Amino acid sequence: MTMTRGLESNISDFTDLEQKLIVEVSNKLENNGYPLNQLTRIDLKKRIVDAADYYTYNEIIFFINPGIYSRGGFNIGMVNIGIDWDDPSDIRTPDGGIEFEMGKITKDEDLVMFLYRLDDSYSAIPLLENHDLILEKIDDVLATSTLEEIKPLTSVGINSLIKNYIIHFSADNKNEMIYVMSIGRIDYDLIDFNYFYDEFRQYHLKINLQTRTIEIISSFDPTFFPTPTSLPEQPTIKKAL
Repeated sequence: MTMTRGLESNISDFTDLEQKLIVEVSNKLENNGYPLNQLTRIDLKKRIVDAADYYTYNEIIFFINPGIYSRGGFNIGMVNIGIDWDDPSDIRTPDGGIEFEMGKITKDEDLVMFLYRLDDSYSAIPLLENHDLILEKIDDVLATSTLEEIKPLTSVGINSLIKNYIIHFSADNKNEMIYVMSIGRIDYDLIDFNYFYDEFRQYHLKINLQTRTIEIISSFDPTFFPTPTSLPEQPTIKKAL
């Protein structure tokens, strides 16, 4: 099983302007400790054709999928960063609006980038260093599983599953041969329809590499529950760069 990781290998299909934006935001992430060398996929919310597209609100989704973490480790399988632009010379009104100035022309190079949902530090994320080697062993166990309930998932392999599912592995602190696997489908607008994408039950599986066995810890149907009442939106803090 071969995993393609890193920034350069995951942006080759984007336009020059798209790559410019992705690299600029990626550098900010890396400065905050995000492990860019472990990237497996990048998605852009809106395609960029010209400068007008470049300087409008957009979102970049960074994937480290799958990843193997220390038990209880924070999962950064998918990180969504919002990008917006402001003119620092704008005059703000008390209610947060912008005061209109007759004849004012704002140049693109005068705009300042703001990032949303950028964490101050990602350096404490406990990704295991040898997780690709462990993934190969886990993939072998999945491929030979005889559990009929999870056969639609295990039969396609991890390389295909990560196209449309977020997979998180948590290492057992007491037994290095045991891993807990969590799997759930990504948002519909990010699906690659060339690969398996059925709305399947979300699973927590216990995988034992020594005995080559899989145990279903728990599962649930994400479509079963009614839509909960929406909570009031919390203000989003943007960070000037």
